[in-house]
Amino acid sequence: MNGERSRARYAGNNTRLDAFKNFIKHTFRRNRAFLYWYPAMIIYMEIVFHISIYFSTKNSFGAMLVVYIILFSAALGCFLTIASTIFVRKINVFVVYAIMIFITLVFEVQIVYFGQFKDYFLWSTLGLADDVTDFWREALVAIWKNIVTVLLLLVPIVIYSVWGRKNAPALGTPVRVKLTLLIVGLIFQLLGTAFVVVDETANMYYSETFSASQSVGYFGVMTETRLDIKYLITGGPESDDDLTTIDSDLNPFSTTASSGSDTTSGTDSAGSSVSSDDGTADDTTAEEVETPVEYGYNVLDIDFDALIAGETNDTIIEMHEYFSSLSPTQQNEYTGYFEGKNLIYMTLEGFTSACVTEELFPTLYKMLNEGFVLENYYNSLWGGSTATGEYVNLTGLFYNSAQCLTMSAENYWPYSPGNVFNALGYSSVYAFHNHTYTYYGRNLSHPNFGFKYLAVGNGLDNLTYYWPRSDLEMAEQTIDYYINNTPFLAYYMTVSGHANYSFSGNAMSKLHADEVADLDYSDEVKAYIACQLEVEYMLEYLVEALDEAGILEDTVFVMSADHYPYALSDSALAELYGLDEDGIHGNFDLFRNGAVIWCASMEEPVYIEKPCSTIDLLPTILNLFGVSYDSRLLMGVDLNSSTDPLVILNCDSGYPSWNWINAYGSYNTSTKEFTAAEGVIVDDSVISTYVSQMNSIVSTKRKYSFRILDYDYYSYVFENISPYG
Repeated sequence: MNGERSRARYAGNNTRLDAFKNFIKHTFRRNRAFLYWYPAMIIYMEIVFHISIYFSTKNSFGAMLVVYIILFSAALGCFLTIASTIFVRKINVFVVYAIMIFITLVFEVQIVYFGQFKDYFLWSTLGLADDVTDFWREALVAIWKNIVTVLLLLVPIVIYSVWGRKNAPALGTPVRVKLTLLIVGLIFQLLGTAFVVVDETANMYYSETFSASQSVGYFGVMTETRLDIKYLITGGPESDDDLTTIDSDLNPFSTTASSGSDTTSGTDSAGSSVSSDDGTADDTTAEEVETPVEYGYNVLDIDFDALIAGETNDTIIEMHEYFSSLSPTQQNEYTGYFEGKNLIYMTLEGFTSACVTEELFPTLYKMLNEGFVLENYYNSLWGGSTATGEYVNLTGLFYNSAQCLTMSAENYWPYSPGNVFNALGYSSVYAFHNHTYTYYGRNLSHPNFGFKYLAVGNGLDNLTYYWPRSDLEMAEQTIDYYINNTPFLAYYMTVSGHANYSFSGNAMSKLHADEVADLDYSDEVKAYIACQLEVEYMLEYLVEALDEAGILEDTVFVMSADHYPYALSDSALAELYGLDEDGIHGNFDLFRNGAVIWCASMEEPVYIEKPCSTIDLLPTILNLFGVSYDSRLLMGVDLNSSTDPLVILNCDSGYPSWNWINAYGSYNTSTKEFTAAEGVIVDDSVISTYVSQMNSIVSTKRKYSFRILDYDYYSYVFENISPYG
C-alpha cells in the first residue's frame, strides 16, 4: 500500500513538473529569441562602451562590473520585454524601436560627452540643451575621435532591422507570460542588489551617494542612467554622518620640519617680518618682540538657538545645529589689507598655470609670483563643466550639477562678491562674459549675485564673432563701464581658452599661432597655449589702462580657473604637465593650478604653502577687503588665518570622487591609501581612525554645501539680521 502511494505521489509530482515545463515552453516558444534580445543588446553595448573608455583613458573599473552588468541587464531586459509585448505586433514594433533608439542614444551621448568633457552626462543638464548646441563643433570632433565606438553602438539596431523583426518578433503575450517575466526580472534585480550590499564601496555609490563616474565604473551605463533619473526626480541620497564620533584631539602625525602644519609666511607691503600662522617667529630677537596683537574672529552674532527654536523644518534645524558647531576663522595681519580698493575678479576658462612662462606670459607670471603666492593650489572638477567651477568662485560653495547657476537664481547670496561690494557702497559692480548671455542661466544667476551683467546678446553685441571670442576685445569694450567710476568691482568670465585646442578649431589659437610656433610641444599643446595668450593680452591691456588712469595700485586682481583643460588628450595633458599619461586623470597633480591675488601696491610677495583650493578663495578675499562676515557659513577658509584648509578633490574620467588633501598628506578613495606629506611621520596605529574621521568631515561638507543651494539656507539665517554684522 505504501509503495503504491509513493508511486502515485511521484507520478503526481512528475505530472506537475511536466506541466510547468510545458507552461514555460508554451509561454516563450513564439518569443524565445526576443526574450534574450534586450539583455544581449545591453550587455553588448556595455562591453563596447567600457572597452572604449578603458583604451582611451587606461582607467580601471570595479571588479564586479561584469557581474553587475549581467544581472542588472537581465533584469532590465525582462522589464523592457514586458513593455514591448503589451500590444499587437504592429504596435509593439514601434515600441521596440523607440526603446532601442533611446538606449542607443544614451550610450552614444555618453561616449561623445565623455570624449569632450572626460566626465559623464547627467540628466540634470537637459535644461541646458539649447546652450549645449553652441558647442556642436566640439561634439563633431568628439564623434570623429570615437567613430569606431559610435558605429559599433549602432550594430544592435542594424541587426534587429535586418534579422530581428522576422526571427525575434515582439508578439503580444498573455498575462501569465508578463507575470513570469516580472518575477524573473525581480530575481535578477534582487541578486544584483544583494551583491552590491555586501560590497561596502559599491553600496556607497549605489545607495548612499551618487557619482556618475563611479556608477558607470561599478554598475554600467544603464544602471547609472536609472540612478541619475531616480535622483533627479526624488533628490539625491544623503549620508547620515555621525559627527559626534569626531575626536578633535586625534593627531597621528609628527613632523621632521621645524614648523607646524600652517605654512603661511612672507612679508607685508612695508617689508616688516610676518610670523608663521603656527606662531613660529621668523628670526626675531627677544628685544624686537612686540606685544602680540589679539585678533578677533570672522563671525557674526547669530542666535542659532533662537533660530532652531523657531524652526519647524527638520533639515533646516539640522543645518543650524551643524553650522553653529563650527569654529570661525581668526582675523589676522591681513584683515582689511585691501580695504577700499577696486577689484577685478576673473574666472579663467580651461586655464592651467602649467602653460605660463615669463617669456610668453610676463604679466600673468608677475601676478602669479609677486602677490599672495598660493604654492599648493588645486582646482577640483566638481561636475565636468564651467558652471560648477564658476559657482565655486562666486559662492565659496561647491555643487556637482551644471544646473547650479540656474538653481541659484532664486536664492539669497549675501557673500557673493556682487552683493558684498554693493553692500560696501561700491560705485559700479559689473559682470562680463564674451559668450551667449543666457548660457548656463547666467542671465538669471549673475544679477541675483549682485552684478549688472553684460554678455553677448545683452550689451556686448559688438564683439567680433569668432569661436571662441577674444578676451582682449572683451576687456577693450568693457573697461569704460567702470574705470572712471571708482571704487568698482569688475568680474570677467573668459572664453578664449575654451576647446577645441587646434589651430583649425580655435580662432584664438590660430590668431596666436606664430607666437608658439617655436615651442617644443605637440601642435595640440601649442594650440592650447596659444589660445590662453588671450588672457595675457587682456591683463596687459587692463594693467596699462589702469596705470594710465592712476589707479593701478588701487586695484586688486583675483583670478582662478573654472577647471583644468580636460578637453586636451591624455597625451597632451601628460606633455603639458610633465606627468605620466597612464592613469593621469587619477593623478592629483593634474588638478594643481595657480591662482592670482595681486595688487601693484604690494612690495613683497606673501607665500602660502599649505594645500588649498578654489573654495578658499572667496573667504580669503572677504578677509582681505575687511568684510564683516561669518566664516562658518562658507566651505573654505581664509588662507591667511591660522585654520588649515581642507582640499576636497573631485576627480573625473571614472576615477574616484571626494578625495582630500590637507597639511599632513592626501587620501585617495580608490586605493584607500593615505600618503603622508613630505616631512610628516604617521602613527600607523591610529591613522585608519583619522582617515575615517576625515572622510566623514568631507562627506558632511559635501552634504551641507549642497543643502545651502537646495534649501536656500542663507535666507533662513539672515531673515532678521544683517549678514555683514
